Formats: sequence, C-alpha cells, structure tokens
Amino acid sequence: MEEGDFKRETIFSVILISVYFALVNLANKLSYAINTPNSINALTEIVFLIGIILYLKKKKLLSYYGINNLKGLEYKNLLFCLPMIIIALVNLRYGIHINNSWEQIVYLSLEALGVGFAEEILFRGFLMKAIINKSATAAIIISSTVFGIIHIFNLLYGADTVATLAQVVYATALGLMFSIFFYKTNNIVPCVICHSLINMTNTFLPNDLSNEQLCIGWIAIILPSVFYAWYLYKTKKSLVKNN
Repeated sequence: MEEGDFKRETIFSVILISVYFALVNLANKLSYAINTPNSINALTEIVFLIGIILYLKKKKLLSYYGINNLKGLEYKNLLFCLPMIIIALVNLRYGIHINNSWEQIVYLSLEALGVGFAEEILFRGFLMKAIINKSATAAIIISSTVFGIIHIFNLLYGADTVATLAQVVYATALGLMFSIFFYKTNNIVPCVICHSLINMTNTFLPNDLSNEQLCIGWIAIILPSVFYAWYLYKTKKSLVKNN
C-alpha cells in the first residue's frame, strides 16, 4: 500500500474496519461464553493495537497515519486542548462509582485503551487518509458520520434504544472534533488519549442515572466537541511547530 493511493487505501480501510468489528463481535461472544465478560475483548483490542503499530512501523507509515510525537504540536494555539480534557472528565461529574470487580475494571480499562486507539486509527487514520487527498471536507464528514453511525450496532448487545441514538449523536460530534484535529495537526495521539479516557471513565458512571441526568452528560460532551471542532476548523494559526 502506497501513500495517496485513493482506491487501494479506501478498500483497505473498509476491509480493516469490517474485520475489526467482526473480531470485536466474536471476542464479545467468547468472553460471555467463558463467563468472563470483557476478558477476550481486552485481549483482542491489545493484540489489534500491537499488530497495527508493528505493521505501520514495518511499512514506515506511522507518521503518515498520525502517530507522531506530541512535541510537534503548537500547544499555545490549541487552547491547550482544554475542550478535550473537559470532555474526558464529563463522566466523572458524579464522582467515581465502582460498579464492577477489580478484575473487570482491569479488563474494561485495557479494552477502553484498545478501542480508543483502534477506532481513531481506523476512522481518523485509514479512512480519512484514503479520502483526504480527494476532498478534505468529505474526509472529515464521512469519517465523523460513519464513526457515529457505527455505534448503532450497540443495539445488538441489548443497549437501550434512546441511549444508543444519543450515543450516535455525541459520537458523531466527537468524531467531528477528532477528524478536524487530525486534519489540522496530522497527530492522532491526543485523539486516542481523549477517546480512551472517555471510554474508561464511562465505566465509573452510576448505574441508576435518570434520563435527565444522562441528557446533561450527553450535552456536556456534544457542545464542547462542536465548539472545539469549529475553533480548529476556523483558526488560521499554525497548529504544528515550524509549519
């Protein structure tokens, strides 16, 4: 696979996304089959993470897909990434609630890290890079929209319909922010960190939140995401050092 090969990159990204979610679905079923929820999921995510990094390193494509040193970012022109930090902490607004065993918390934390990396490298890295040379706007819109819509599959695991639809909306908003951040900086690492923290802190939410409380949380994620996406898109300042 060569840089800038639109057709090949597009096919590769679609296949890789499909394979990833097929593996996640299988891992979920196996985890419950052995009566240890999230165990196989965590292992699958970490193996996928290591495999992708080794593949990109071998192909010398780490930088191309945004796995770059954070020192290259111009933080004073990035509002210090404050919206990303705020969003990552939204799930802790009611404190830390231990809803799982410590063993499950370890599995969930590893899974959250893996999902954060996998979804960012798939949607921001592979999918965006496949489209971006044709149209940056299309790349941003398609990447964030597909990322949001893919969450509809949570219904297959018994998720609440209203909560799932809300997740599609705020995942799309997050995807928009991540996509524009990646477009402006060619650095996916802050997106991975924020994404992973959101997934991780989600496990510490109380189990008995009302719809009104959940709605406040969704709004607290959507508004900063949209604001920061708008700021990043509109800013004329350089977001990369020596650029």
